[in-house]
Amino acid sequence: MSSPVPTMEIVRQPALAVEAPLQLSGAWFNQLCLWLQCRIGALGAIGWPMVLIPEVIDRRFRAWEDALQIYLRVTWSAPVPADAFTVSAEVAWVSSREGSLEVGVRSRAVRDGVELATNLLVMRTRGEAGSWGDRDVPPVPEVGTLERRRSLVIDESHVRTFAELAGTRYPVHTDVRYAWARGFPNILVQGHVLAITQLHFAGVGPSGRAETWFRRPVPAASLLEVCRSQEDESVWAVRSISTGDVAAVTRIT
Repeated sequence: MSSPVPTMEIVRQPALAVEAPLQLSGAWFNQLCLWLQCRIGALGAIGWPMVLIPEVIDRRFRAWEDALQIYLRVTWSAPVPADAFTVSAEVAWVSSREGSLEVGVRSRAVRDGVELATNLLVMRTRGEAGSWGDRDVPPVPEVGTLERRRSLVIDESHVRTFAELAGTRYPVHTDVRYAWARGFPNILVQGHVLAITQLHFAGVGPSGRAETWFRRPVPAASLLEVCRSQEDESVWAVRSISTGDVAAVTRIT
C-alpha cells in the first residue's frame, strides 16, 4: 500500500491531531534493540526519537518529499515500554516566509496518565500557508573546540534498515539514482539516525532531554566522527572527517 501524499491542508488550522493506543510488536521491538545495539527486550530511552516519529504514529504526518529536518527535541522520563501505552501527535505551529514553510509537529507518549516522553520535530519545505502558533526553534549552541570521541561510517544498509524499521521510506534515503539527480553522491543519512548516533555514544540516563540541530546533508558511507565540545560537555556534534563540516549538533541534558 502506498503512503499518503501530504498536502498543505494538514498544516492549516484546525491542524491534524491524533491519539491512539500503541503496543510495539515483540519482533519489531527486538529488531530495534539490535539496530540500536541495546540488550534484547530492554530498549531503554534511546528508542524514543524513533518511536515518536509523527509518521510512525499516523501516516498522515508523512513529510513532503523535499522536506528537510532542521530540529528535533526529545524529552523522556522512562524507557520505552514493551507493554501498551498511548501516543498522540499534532501539528503544533507553522511559520511561513517567502515561499518556505517551517512546520513543528509535536508527539507524546503516556501510560496510565503519566507522561513518558515528548517529541518536537521541525521540518522545512517549499509552499505557502498562513503562519500560526509560536515558532519554537532555539538557536544552535556554540560547539567551541570539538574533541573526537569515535570515528564511524554509516553505510547504505544502516540507512535502509532504519527506513524499513521506521516505515519512513523516502527516495533520497533509499534510491541512489534519485539522490544523484539532486546532486548528492549517495543516498542521505536520516536526521534521526544522526541524532540517535550521538545519544548512543554520549550515553543517556533514565530521564533527560536531547535537542538536535541538523546543519548539512550527510551522504551514506561518509567517514564521520562523533565529537564532544571541550567548553560545554552537554554539546555533541557529528562532523565530516574529510571536510571538517559539522552536520549535526546535539545538546544532551
